[in-house]
Amino acid sequence: MPRKTVAIRGLDTDLYHEVFTMAKKDGKRVSEVMNQALTDFLNGGNLNGATNGNGGKNPGAFTLKNDGEITLSKKDILSLEKEVGPFRIETSGRLTFEKDLDKKTLKSIERIVVHDGVVEVPRALYPQFLIKSDIYGKIEKY
Repeated sequence: MPRKTVAIRGLDTDLYHEVFTMAKKDGKRVSEVMNQALTDFLNGGNLNGATNGNGGKNPGAFTLKNDGEITLSKKDILSLEKEVGPFRIETSGRLTFEKDLDKKTLKSIERIVVHDGVVEVPRALYPQFLIKSDIYGKIEKY
């Protein structure tokens, strides 16, 4: 595809710089991030924090976004999966998984992206969380 410059009037420059920084951390170009965001939006995502896209792996997957503080139990995860199917989690906040979680339940989560938050996980499942996660923040075991 030939390169073409596209100017977007009214784009929040602080938001652009934040996306630029995150894309650089992920080894991507802003154009890649924007193309994926636009594709996700066209495939049924919305602009309120929940999207149906996840980087092309499963275009119908729901992404739970957390910039605050969430605690998830086994029951919470199974309820979410029942509502939306297997899902992804992206966090820049604090995310705690309760000790009742098991390997089988963890399969309901396709991927966990830890941007700059802290994720607390049960010690027994720490290796499984490492396998499922893209970590730019911190994962703590308890």
